[in-house]
Amino acid sequence: MSFPLNAINTGLKIEASVNVLNVRGIGGVVYPRITFQIKLNISDEVGSHLAEKVQAWSFGTLSGELHIDHEKIADIKTYSLNNIRSGKQNYPIDLFLNIEIPLDVRRLEWIEQKRSGKSFEATLRIDLHVQCFGSTQYTTEFARDFINVSSIQGDISFIVPDTQWREQVLPGLGYGKVMVVELPAVSLDDCAALSHSFKALENAQKQFSLGLYDESAGSCRVALDPFFELVEKQDEPGKKIPKLKKSWERNLGAATYEWLDSNLGAIKQATNKPHHSPNNHFDRLEAQMLLMITIAFVSYVARIPT
Repeated sequence: MSFPLNAINTGLKIEASVNVLNVRGIGGVVYPRITFQIKLNISDEVGSHLAEKVQAWSFGTLSGELHIDHEKIADIKTYSLNNIRSGKQNYPIDLFLNIEIPLDVRRLEWIEQKRSGKSFEATLRIDLHVQCFGSTQYTTEFARDFINVSSIQGDISFIVPDTQWREQVLPGLGYGKVMVVELPAVSLDDCAALSHSFKALENAQKQFSLGLYDESAGSCRVALDPFFELVEKQDEPGKKIPKLKKSWERNLGAATYEWLDSNLGAIKQATNKPHHSPNNHFDRLEAQMLLMITIAFVSYVARIPT
């Protein structure tokens, strides 16, 4: 989709669009950048008072900002067009600009929180410097008699589909790359009682890959539910709290039981937040840590005879 840009006092009509199929992530975690292509369609403005005066336009520096929901996320890397358009051509030309937007870890997390597992919707706010020249002795190699300098400005909105964002952008930014930690495999047939936990963890992994970090943490809490039972709190009669099932103590021993109860309780308390508040709580790294720890605990517990 093309968007008209403001080209006041230039004698030009300009429309711009982003080629969303070329949006890519590059640089990994060391130097993350988003790259894409802007198309500028340039033609003479019909009826402009500069139509007879301007014999050449010189396009210079392009700067801009990336915005999401009216919030500035980052600046684009300044781009020099170094292009000249002759006057009175009476036909449009297309310029294709390859743009980079440098990012960092904080901005990437901000983008993912804004995206929340959906398509990436953003606006590019650009400012392009252009100089107007005119002379009766004009040649294509050199234009004399400077008329003015102006700016071409405007917003270009674009949407990158969720699938493309996850498959073509995030991996290039260092997302999607994982460190594999091998845990002893346990057959589901040998621990059918934990099928609820395994399904919840599978769901947590899917939600994590979609950028739904609170939902992923919440599914980790669901995965821990079968390990707990409600017991009355000692200092508050009538109030019940979750505690690791007492029957596990005879298999684990008192020391291991207390250690596991304390650690599982801490994870359960942290992952319980998304179920009681609509606000965001976890970024990507935090959700990843909770998911890894929960998987490790479930794998450990699955090997303990009960």
